[in-house]
Amino acid sequence: MWWNSFIYDKKGPYHIWKPETAAQKKTSAEKLKRINDALEPAAKEAWELETSMRRMGLRNKGGPKPKWKWDQKHGKVVGKGKGGIDWYRYQKEILLPKLIPFARECMIDRPDTMVQEDKAPAHASHHQDIIFMDAGILRLLWPANSPDLNSIEPCWWWMKRQTTRKGAPRIRIAMTKAWTTCWKQESTQERIQKWIRRIPRHMQQIIEVEGGNDYREGKSGGDIRPYNRTERKERYQRRKAGRRPGGSEIFQIDEVKVDEVEADEEVDEEDW
Repeated sequence: MWWNSFIYDKKGPYHIWKPETAAQKKTSAEKLKRINDALEPAAKEAWELETSMRRMGLRNKGGPKPKWKWDQKHGKVVGKGKGGIDWYRYQKEILLPKLIPFARECMIDRPDTMVQEDKAPAHASHHQDIIFMDAGILRLLWPANSPDLNSIEPCWWWMKRQTTRKGAPRIRIAMTKAWTTCWKQESTQERIQKWIRRIPRHMQQIIEVEGGNDYREGKSGGDIRPYNRTERKERYQRRKAGRRPGGSEIFQIDEVKVDEVEADEEVDEEDW
């Protein structure tokens, strides 16, 4: 997995995620245990006080008495989430050593710098809040169900295309070299600035369609073609009907479609 950062004026640090080793997992577990050992006494004391006050009028009633359980519900720090990179590993390998120092560096020339991340669980975890607060760095808030207007999204798409032009690398070393070279040498600052400049235009388009699904990213003039599920289904059926025995396909592209494809290719080079 690849991670990188940038602002309008310069590139930031990058990171290539590697499989977590057994030693790293053990170290993380030990650190989390020390944190939880320090947190549990105060959490248990607060729970006992709250529970006793809540049950003051229930002394003569039957039923099992509440028992203390040290879990995530009562404040236990848990590292692992539902697959992928958890918040603890992201904090230790990205947030503290790379992202926070880069954000502070940006604030020297741009005091109003804000960090924009997506809603990945590792990013959105409440455990990261204290890190940003302690560093005095603001994050851009993401309302629920909001479009992912992030200028770094076209970066992923473009880098994937660049690094797989001759086929996807099958060896980890070759893949690491391809992505690192693409980021350092081929991803120019001018291209990054184009990705950033497109965001205000896309924001305006989303406002115009009132946040609906009619919005399409990518084109410099804005893609105003309506989202028509029936039309897409019919187009798929026509393509399916054109399949030859043995799996080959017959593609019939009229002049308008060709023009659209050519326009898309041209935009890919300029805007993406």
